Amino acid sequence: SHAIDRARVAEGEAAANWRDRANLLPPLAKAFSTDVGVEAASLGIQVHGGMGFIEETGAAALYRDARIAPIYEGTNGIQAIDLVSRKLPLGGGAHVHRYIGELKAMADAVRTSNIEGFGRTADNLDRALADLDEATRFLQRLLADGKADAAMAGATPYLRLISLAAGGAYLAQGGLADRGRVALCRFFAENLLGETRALKERVIDGAESLAAAGKALIA
Repeated sequence: SHAIDRARVAEGEAAANWRDRANLLPPLAKAFSTDVGVEAASLGIQVHGGMGFIEETGAAALYRDARIAPIYEGTNGIQAIDLVSRKLPLGGGAHVHRYIGELKAMADAVRTSNIEGFGRTADNLDRALADLDEATRFLQRLLADGKADAAMAGATPYLRLISLAAGGAYLAQGGLADRGRVALCRFFAENLLGETRALKERVIDGAESLAAAGKALIA
């Protein structure tokens, strides 16, 4: 919504930049948040044990309610395909790299803040953003070479990769503004950002094995 508002009041190149940003971010906001909602609701059932599986606690109902969100308003698989096929080429492919640059600036701000509570947040963000940059360039090369199917094979892990990297950076920005959020930012950086390397490898190396597995299952 911030990008939409900025696009309305800006002019020229600035307006175009904010319009591209407003187009880039919806798949992240919709798909990542709803996937995490399902994970949280499932964990709620697990925490309750057997009681979570029956209706008495309400945990099962919360899971059912959460589970529909990745399906409607554009399934999350479609959101991932839209992100890779339509959003990565925005601005001739340059817009997403400007966005990654902004996220890197947030990581740099954490490093120079010297706030002890951040721990190794800056290092973890740097690694996550490097993974994101490499995966992004790989997918853009595939699209430029006309290998859309190979690019689409990496769409779902790419969506989670960019969402994790962005989430870590935004939490860091929040921690810089409010010391009370630093611990949450550090938890995210040290417990979730480690996924980005595996996600990057799935984006880069997964297409061929995905196609082969599909043929084996059908045979």
